[in-house]
Amino acid sequence: MSGTVTLCRIRGIPVRVHMSWLVVFGLIAWSLATGYFPLRLPNLPLLTYWANGLLAALLLFVSVFLHELSHSIVALRYGIPVSAITLHIFGGVSELTREPDRPGAEWNMAIVGPLTSLAIAGALALLQRLAGFPEPAAAVTRYLIMTNTLVGVFNLLPGLPLDGGRLLRAFLWRVTGDQHRATRIAAQVGGGVAIFMAMVGIFQIFGGNFVGGLWLLLIGLFLQQASEGSSRQQQIREALSGLTVRDAMTRTVVHVPGDLSVIRLADEVFWRHHVSSFPVVDHGRVVGLVAVDQLKRIPRARWVEMPVRELMHPLSATLQAAPGDALWAAFENLVANGVGRLVVLEGGQLVGYLSIKDVSHLLAVSTPETVRQRAAGAGSNES
Repeated sequence: MSGTVTLCRIRGIPVRVHMSWLVVFGLIAWSLATGYFPLRLPNLPLLTYWANGLLAALLLFVSVFLHELSHSIVALRYGIPVSAITLHIFGGVSELTREPDRPGAEWNMAIVGPLTSLAIAGALALLQRLAGFPEPAAAVTRYLIMTNTLVGVFNLLPGLPLDGGRLLRAFLWRVTGDQHRATRIAAQVGGGVAIFMAMVGIFQIFGGNFVGGLWLLLIGLFLQQASEGSSRQQQIREALSGLTVRDAMTRTVVHVPGDLSVIRLADEVFWRHHVSSFPVVDHGRVVGLVAVDQLKRIPRARWVEMPVRELMHPLSATLQAAPGDALWAAFENLVANGVGRLVVLEGGQLVGYLSIKDVSHLLAVSTPETVRQRAAGAGSNES
């Protein structure tokens, strides 16, 4: 996700904040400092209200982060890599490199988020009861109890992309045995939930609750777009079902040596071939990928002395595939790895290159049946 800043890494997962988060953080802190806390704590200094507002807004997003972290930890336990946890204007998201491959994993990954939010609310309620906080601290605690409860309950609404939608998909997947059908239904329900929220927001705006109504409307529109994205993703998955990387990859691959200077890479290789990336090979072994947008990160004065191996993306699991890998799984890596390319290796040797453009072209001109027929024909011709 562009426009993000990485704060730290937890269990190897980058924790990022999108620039939009600063907007909503400021709005929440302002509304708490000028409205919520003055109503509940009258006759206190203005500084106290702002201190409470800033603290409560920060702890709210810590709670959202813990909600997303719980998803990520369960995903890792099922062997699903997590590319990042990102906090943004509408909360947060755990960015998984692939979807679960069975309904039980989907269910456990989805349910842990709401349970975490509700557990935070319960723990805070117990702590407040036992500790006897002073009133300013107690007001912050009550706010966090309320918001974590709302986050937990809201995420249980039965529609993708919410956790409740994933629970619904897992249930339907288990009952029908058809993941594609379960995803379609959960996405349709998610679209209905989003439209309902947007309509409620519009009614509230015209009823005088402008801020609350506008927020509901924006969330509804965001969920509508996300549910449509889930539906499109499922359509792509169905179209790629049964296909392998071999069906879409480019077989003739230009590569560059790791000791090539960056200036020659730019002036000779990129200029001549008019493509945006190349595999990097050292001593007959693929060691990484180099993309044209990486040139912008290095001052041109350093291009003469810098070798490509110092500029490239080192080869990792999300940057490679085998010819027989499922095309859908490879496509998920293409989308998630930030490069949009995969080197295709067989027996450690470079045999192909796969890009998002390759997959898009395949989707545009073929059905799975015609692709398999063409691939079979190509195989017989090559032999």
